[in-house]
Amino acid sequence: MRAIFVLFDTLNRRFLPPYGAKDVVAPHFADLAGRSVTFDNAYGGSMPCMPARRELHTGRHNFLHRGWGPLEPFDDSMPELLSRAGVYTHLVTDHQHYWADGGATYHPRFRTFEFFRGQEGDEWKGTSPIRPCPTTRRRR
Repeated sequence: MRAIFVLFDTLNRRFLPPYGAKDVVAPHFADLAGRSVTFDNAYGGSMPCMPARRELHTGRHNFLHRGWGPLEPFDDSMPELLSRAGVYTHLVTDHQHYWADGGATYHPRFRTFEFFRGQEGDEWKGTSPIRPCPTTRRRR
């Protein structure tokens, strides 16, 4: 059995052909959906991103009693449970919060993981928020 869990922070399902988008060309999403189970009525109950990830790992709503934070040692974690059952789990992410304070217990729950740097607010690549990029023009 293969299980692929695809999670995007800022991609709304209405922009994907498997969910009815007509003006978007995304053949790989269409191919994946054609060979997979798609969920037509699933909603995240805990927002923003890190509470939502904790919810997806544990299967429990948590935002009303627990905010932004790591998985706790007592938390059951879906990828960890799958790994124990012999399913190979691997995380591919550009979400740097997994490596920051308060999020450092998510990625080791997978058997292996890799991180693609340089996205939204990543200090490794980017422009200082204090000094704007020289090519940026301010509106008057």
